Amino acid sequence: MPESAPRPTTSGLVLISASSLAFEVTLTRLFAVQQFHSFAFLVVSLAVMGFAASGTVLAFRPAVRSLASLSLAYSGSLLLAYWVLNYLPFDSFAVAWDPRQLAVLAGYFISAAAPFFFAGWTVGVCLSAAGQEAHRPYAANLAGSALGVPLALGAMALIRPEGAVLLAVSLGLLSAAVFSRRKRLRWSIVLLAGLSALAGFRLPTALQLNLSPYKPLSLAELAPAAQTVLTRWSPSARLDVVEGAGTHVFPGISLNADLDLPRQSALFSDGDGPIPITSVDPDSAAAEALASFMPTRLAYELRPRAKVLVLTPGAGLEALVAVASGASQVHLSRDEPLIMDALAGPLADRSGRLLLHPGLSLLSRPSRGALLATEERYDIVDFGLADPFRPVTSGAFSLTEQYSLTVEALSAAFSHLSPDGLLVLTRWTGTPPSEAARAWATLLAAMRERGIDEPGEQLLAYRGMRTVTLIASRQPLTAAELAAVRDFLERNAFDPVWLPDLQDQELNRHNRLPFPIYHELFSRLLASFDRTIDEYDFNLRPPTDDRPYFFHYFRWRQTPEVLAALGLSWQPFGGSGYLVLIALLGLMGALAAGLVLIPRFFARGRGLPPSGLAYFAALGAGYLLVEISLIQRLTQLLDRPALALAVVLTTLLSTSGLGSRLSTRMPLRGTLAVLSASLALTVVSLPTLIQVGLPLPPGPRLALAVMLLIPLGLLMGVPFASGLRRIEAGAIPWAWAINGAASGIGGVLAAMISLDLGIRATLSAGALAYLAAWLAARRLSAPHSF
Repeated sequence: MPESAPRPTTSGLVLISASSLAFEVTLTRLFAVQQFHSFAFLVVSLAVMGFAASGTVLAFRPAVRSLASLSLAYSGSLLLAYWVLNYLPFDSFAVAWDPRQLAVLAGYFISAAAPFFFAGWTVGVCLSAAGQEAHRPYAANLAGSALGVPLALGAMALIRPEGAVLLAVSLGLLSAAVFSRRKRLRWSIVLLAGLSALAGFRLPTALQLNLSPYKPLSLAELAPAAQTVLTRWSPSARLDVVEGAGTHVFPGISLNADLDLPRQSALFSDGDGPIPITSVDPDSAAAEALASFMPTRLAYELRPRAKVLVLTPGAGLEALVAVASGASQVHLSRDEPLIMDALAGPLADRSGRLLLHPGLSLLSRPSRGALLATEERYDIVDFGLADPFRPVTSGAFSLTEQYSLTVEALSAAFSHLSPDGLLVLTRWTGTPPSEAARAWATLLAAMRERGIDEPGEQLLAYRGMRTVTLIASRQPLTAAELAAVRDFLERNAFDPVWLPDLQDQELNRHNRLPFPIYHELFSRLLASFDRTIDEYDFNLRPPTDDRPYFFHYFRWRQTPEVLAALGLSWQPFGGSGYLVLIALLGLMGALAAGLVLIPRFFARGRGLPPSGLAYFAALGAGYLLVEISLIQRLTQLLDRPALALAVVLTTLLSTSGLGSRLSTRMPLRGTLAVLSASLALTVVSLPTLIQVGLPLPPGPRLALAVMLLIPLGLLMGVPFASGLRRIEAGAIPWAWAINGAASGIGGVLAAMISLDLGIRATLSAGALAYLAAWLAARRLSAPHSF
């Protein structure tokens, strides 16, 4: 490595590391918007697998002529990756029957991994050159990575994700300038970096993000009179509003609704939707007429002049029903600030100035936080149906965390009801029942958690053509209330699914099914909960805070049916996004085996003993398992996924960098023992810490998260740097490859373990991985120097 001066090398490492993490964070948003959120988690695996490949190449070419050339290749590959993502359309639903989509997907993966390959190669060269001082460049790598997270989120807030990509390119070019030894070339590269950053603020049309043509937003914009009237970005969401697309979204509205429906605009979040914005004055006769045909109106007829809390409010349709139904007060959770700010600002007239209504108050926190941040009691707590209809067969949303629909969330909502209050929950129908059935199972579990062992006398369930509405009362329903319920259902041609005194002749009269499957299933869940859950085709186990995957319905016994449908259905996954994880795990395993075994056979004596292989593999898997599980769990504490991502990555990476610098002063096996014990303690205490912290203001919640992460990050930074000092310099590239390959597998395993066993099990697996590293460390040679 010709660049021998430590300061330029350190500065260049910080810059390229910051760039690669900024691109990784940005890529998660690009994948979420351009495709689906379930693709975003692939980015982590692609990144670390790119780093692993760089270690394998480095084993054959331990020296390079110029780090500047690697940084330039890195910057160019960033633009190539963005171009492939932006201009090569991919249809995830067509993979099973269109082989061309597999080629497109491979292009996505290879191009997205390429920047991390060149960045990893750069870091690996510096580690190899440093030898016994490898903890210094490794610390610089971690410090730069920590810096990249806030840079990416800040750029996405100011100049959109496309601009954040160009910022990452600019940082990569600056690292090339720092690494370069030729003065004229250095200033040329700096000028190019400045132009790249400027282009991020004045984004060329050719670089603006193109959504997949298969996203709902893309399809809505094809309508002849469709016009996109608003587009806004934040670090956690993209908002688009389309008018003139023939939007008529009134979930569950009665088929007896003989009125002119109000005009609606279609709101799309990350290209998914539509979420309706209804243009009607909430105090008008038209609004009252509309509300009278909506399924949740029943709650307001049972509890006139109610004080109401609307959770998961979408774009305000349920709040409109509440106000138009005569609610005395309506409190609204702030689930997506981008949507609420738009409804109160540029979309105020299009929404009937709903959020400016004097009877409506907007809370400061999203649904789950709102439940724990207030002591108020409500006559009605309404979980609005804000999600668009998603067929269970697609499986595309299995990995979506939904903390507002867990047993603990519904239990907390129940505790906020007044003595005769009502909890209302509406979900989509499906055949066979899935979404609404899981909601019913979750509600039953929440009521039993509140000490209501026989909840049948306090429950209502009824359905229209597209939705099922569930109502739970704090008190047993009276005969007068049940008479009012029957009157409402008859007026609106809704079919009862469960009433305490339901008669067979009342079933399946209006919205007819071949047989009353909803009533049969709901009754079985009431009578024999666990047995029904175990026997049902789909997984209806109620989601919890530890497993907050409301849309994960996969069961292993579905596998033969899913495999039989491959190539025959346009939605190939049979409710089993899980099978995609298995396929990805197989792919990652094959890649990892190749990347690890190639140096084993061809490294000419520079390999690692089995204990070294186990050691660095355990570290790679452990770091990813811990990191991902903490991001998942702290999302609940910090309210926002983007904030949890920023806090966890920035804190862990920065403190791990400090741990790397201090590694020469800390005993390796002692550190690993303390780390394993600390993670075990975190597994036990984290749920309690989150419950204690949830009601707190934002500052103390953030401080609690950082205090939890600092000691873990500090300890997690020690083992890799210490391990490098205990192996020969020629084996460092192999260690780098093994660590990255194991991290790639660990990222997929984290998703699978969380879905199957829970986030706590994922964190436990991370602790066990570090315990395995502690065992393997006994056979590593003593460090050459300290």
